[in-house]
Order: sequence, then C-alpha cells, then structure tokens
Amino acid sequence: MLSNKKRIAFLILFAGNCFLTITCRMGLVLAQSVGGTTSGAATYCTTANSGVVTVSGYVGNILNWQSTTDGGLTWNSNANTTPNQTYFNLNQTTCYRAIVQDGGFPPDTSTVVCITIYPESIGGTISGGGSYCDSTGAGVLTLTGYSGNIIYWLSSTDGGNSWSVISNTTNTENYTNITQSTLYTAVVQSDSLCPSDTSSPVSFTVSPLTIAGTISGVTTVCAAGNNATLTLTGYTGTIMGWELSVDNGTNWAPVADTTDTLSYFNLTQSTSYRVIVQSGICSVDTTPVFVINVSPATVVGTVSGGGIYCGVPATGILTLSGYTGSIINWLSSTDNSVTWNTISNTTNTENYSNLPSTTWYKAIVQSGACTADSSATEIVSVAPQTVAGTISGSATACAGSNQDTLTLSGNIGNVTGWLSSTDNGVSWNAIVNITTSYIYSGLTQTSWYAAIVQSGVCNIDTTAIVYITVVPLPAVNAGNDASINQGESVVLNGTGSGTPDWMPLTGLSNPVLFTPTASPSSTTQYILTVTDSNNCTNLDTVVIMVIQAVFNGKVSNLFTPNGDGLNDNWYVEGIQNYPDNEVFIYNIYGSEVFRKKTYANDWQGTYNGSELPDGTYYYVIKFENTNMTLRGSVDILRSK
Repeated sequence: MLSNKKRIAFLILFAGNCFLTITCRMGLVLAQSVGGTTSGAATYCTTANSGVVTVSGYVGNILNWQSTTDGGLTWNSNANTTPNQTYFNLNQTTCYRAIVQDGGFPPDTSTVVCITIYPESIGGTISGGGSYCDSTGAGVLTLTGYSGNIIYWLSSTDGGNSWSVISNTTNTENYTNITQSTLYTAVVQSDSLCPSDTSSPVSFTVSPLTIAGTISGVTTVCAAGNNATLTLTGYTGTIMGWELSVDNGTNWAPVADTTDTLSYFNLTQSTSYRVIVQSGICSVDTTPVFVINVSPATVVGTVSGGGIYCGVPATGILTLSGYTGSIINWLSSTDNSVTWNTISNTTNTENYSNLPSTTWYKAIVQSGACTADSSATEIVSVAPQTVAGTISGSATACAGSNQDTLTLSGNIGNVTGWLSSTDNGVSWNAIVNITTSYIYSGLTQTSWYAAIVQSGVCNIDTTAIVYITVVPLPAVNAGNDASINQGESVVLNGTGSGTPDWMPLTGLSNPVLFTPTASPSSTTQYILTVTDSNNCTNLDTVVIMVIQAVFNGKVSNLFTPNGDGLNDNWYVEGIQNYPDNEVFIYNIYGSEVFRKKTYANDWQGTYNGSELPDGTYYYVIKFENTNMTLRGSVDILRSK
C-alpha cells in the first residue's frame, strides 16, 4: 500500500488527469507496480559468509523474495515481505530479487542482485614421490583432489627452507635423475580474489651410496688393564651398530652402540671389531675388520749368577729366567743403583769378567704393548781386602773440660762403627759413627778408642787402640765470702795446686797471688782460676760485699764554667766513692737539662753540647740500692 506521503504526491501530480495507464476511482489515483532496485551484491571465497540484500525505489507491496542458484532458470520463493533479505553460509553463487505489487496491478520484480561464491582453493595431493639410492631415474608427479587453478609448482632441496618456482600450470610434473632429497608442492587458486592454497608436499629422499668408512685406534694393548676408544671415520650413512669377535671373525656379537666411537675396557684376549653402516635405502656396508691384539702382562723374571769376590777378579754369567715378554736390554750400575748404564744385550744371559768393583745388574723386559719393567737387582760384589788403618789423636786431657777429634786414615773399606772402653779394654761400648773422624768431649776418666772397618763383604778389621788419658783438675779454693765498708780493703784467702789468676782486676793489688788485697768500691764477685802443669784449669769464686755508708760529702752550689781552668766543673765531694749514683739537673721551668749515671764531676753547664745561660738550676742525686736522695740548687755564673 502507498504511504500517505506517496498518495498525496500522486494526487498533486495527477489531480484532474487520468491517463490510459492510470485508473481513477473513489477519488484515488493508483500507479502501476514498480519492483525497484536491489542492492547488496557481494563476492565470497568461502562458505562462511553472511549479509543482507536490500530493495529500494519500489512501488507497491513486497509480496515475497526469490532466489536462484542456476542463473535464473529456476527461482525459489522466500516468505519475506520486508525490504531486506538476509543470507548466510551460502555454498554457491545465489541471486536475489523482490516481487512487488501495487493494488490490482500486475506484480513487478526488482532488479536482480547476486552473491558470488567462489569455491575455496584446495591444494590437493601429489603422488609419485619416494625413497631412492644415489638418484631417482625418471617419472611423473600427479596432483589430484585440488580445487581451483594450478598457478605453478615449487621445489626445495633444503628441507623447505627455500623454494624454487617451476612454471607449470598442469596437474603433472615430470622429473628425471634427482640426485638429492627434494620436496615438491603445487600452488592452487580458485580465483584471483581468493587466497591460494598449497598442496601437501611430496618428497624424494635420495640417499648417497653407503660407505662403511675405516676404524682407527690402538692396535695392541696390554692384558694388565687396558682402556681406549675406537673411532669410525670416512663413513657415509647411518651407523647401524658395531660388532666384535674373539675367534678371528668366525662368530660376531653385536655391540649396542650406534655412535662413531666405541670404548673398550680390560680386554683379556685379541678382539676383532667392525661397523655396519647404511645410507637410507641403499645397501648396507661393513668396515674392514679392525683387530686389537692383547699382549700378556709383562713378567720380569729373576736374575741369577751374581756372587761375592773378595780380593780376586769377578768373572761369571748372569741368567734371566721366569720372564714373559722380550728382553729389551740389560742395565749395570757401579754406584749402588744411583745411575745405570745400558747394555745392548737382548738375550737372557749376560757375561761379566774381571770386574774391578761391585756392580749391580738387572734386565729390562717388555711384553708387547705392556709397560716395560725391570727385574730385581742381582749384585756381583767385588771388594779389596779390608785394611783397618790408623787412628791419630792420642792425648792427655783435663777431666770434664776436654774436646778433640780422632781421625782414621789409611783404611781400605768402610767404617762400620767405633768402639770405646773406660775399663782398660775389659768391656767395649759401640759408637754409632760410620765416618773416619770422631769427636770426644767432656771425658772424666781415661778412655780407649778403636774403629771397625770392612771392605765390601770381606772380613772386618779393627784398628789399633788410641788412648785419651784423663787427668783430674787442679784443686782450687777462693776462700770465704766477706763484707767490708765502702773504702775498706780485705785480703783474699785463695788456695790451690797450680798458678793462680784472679778476675776481675778491679780493686786487686796483684791478680796472680793466691792472697791479693781487694779494695772494691762496690760489691764484687772475684774468680780464682788455677792452671796446673798439664794446662788443666779449675776455678772458684768469692763475693766481697761492699756496704755503702751514708753520703756526707758537700755539693757545690756555684761554679763558673768559663774555661779559665778554675771551678769550671760542677763538683760533688766524694761522689767517686758512690759509683752507683745518678744525677739529674733541671732548669727553673722544671725541664731536664742534664742526666748521668756514675757522675764523675765532669759537667760544665751544657745541654746537648751548647752552653746553658747563667742562672739557678736544681739538682737531684740518687744512690742505687739506698733510699738516700739529695736535692738542692746550683748557680751557673760564667762572668765571674
């Protein structure tokens, strides 16, 4: 039906006029049906779609919508009287139109609008690939199950990381003699507006010819513990496994190892190894057999034939027996195995003749790859006859205060020890000393000494005895200790058998008398040493204690240190009788300007070598071992 606005428009337009195509009745003017214009055309490359088509500019009422999927040959009606027709998930191109009728006029159709649906691009599947050894030969790849147009083909020789374009738009691709693994795929597109799709790739796996390679490693090992690694190099393909044989290849046992290295441990017998390799579908290949020979452990055996030769030339034959392996050489030493000399002899016997000195021998044996080892040493002992020699050094010694060296000379052989006796040879004491000299000291009684010498394995010999005669020390007595007052003297009452000598000399009248007069100024210990005719000495001590009296000397309170030779020194009367004194001088500010122990009236009013200014100074005099201290003042007057 017409809206009110349309009816008014028609009345204004056609009022009073009725054309052949217009019917006028009941005061209304009606137009013919107008289908209008349909909009909303669209294109999709997928069945997942939705949208709306709309009719506009129509005159009349929308009776229904129609759709066709065969280009308009047949139309299907949709019960929809609105200006909008929705659609979704169309799977083929579909066109739409609206049926419009105004009143009793014949219906009219709107313009047709189409929703174009292109089929989805489908890459499909390629057949014709496969696995080949060395090269493929010739053949054809075929693409099936695709939807759209074949745009081109692609090939890749790096596993799909990069692709090369093949200008081929057919569904077949010829190939010939592919020599490396290659991927092929086809690119398909249903329309230029639609995205392309790629077929599933087909692969040509081309394996290089199998090369088994070569095993390398140590070919000979020792049965006494071995371990090493075999390495496979120069192979092409995949290692299928290792095999070993302990019966020279008659039977082979698999080894669960597919790497290019194989470690072995503690082989006890010769063992053969090989590796099985296969490249892709190519035939398997096997390496040349690698044999590890196992040497029995080295056994050094025993050397016999040595001997003892004393004073005669050494001649004989050494024999090595009980050994396993080969004799590499013999060794000899003349310095008790410190250094060895090589003997180029690979037999099991070694001759020796007229050896001048003791010689050590051993043989070097090695079994195959095993470590070489040496036999136990066999000794050919050669020694001259033993000569004990002579000890020098017999002497007379002072008891307790003695020390000297006994020296052995002229001996042939080694010193094996010394002997001593203090009971005139009735019994002997062993001295652990293997040198040719012996130091004795502090002997208190006469002692006898001898040395024991042995040359090699020859009989031992003992030297003649040397005698150390020990004389007693001279008697000595320094007398009794005594006490005197300071300034007094006392006679020392020393006695002894020999020549006297007193020390120290301080306060003594004559130090070489047994009874000198002593006048010490302080307590003194005197030592009396007596020397007898054997030049032996002994000593004793006596202490003379000096009791100091109270100091009663005068202290000068003025001196004139002007260099005129009169009263130039500060004088303390009687200070020399009190040597254990200490003097301090201070200025009026309390600073110390002079200090001296055992003052001897020698200060001339100086400080650090410079003259002090005239004025009053203060002294303190202390006396060691007493509680007496003197204090007072003293004036320095250089101008007087």
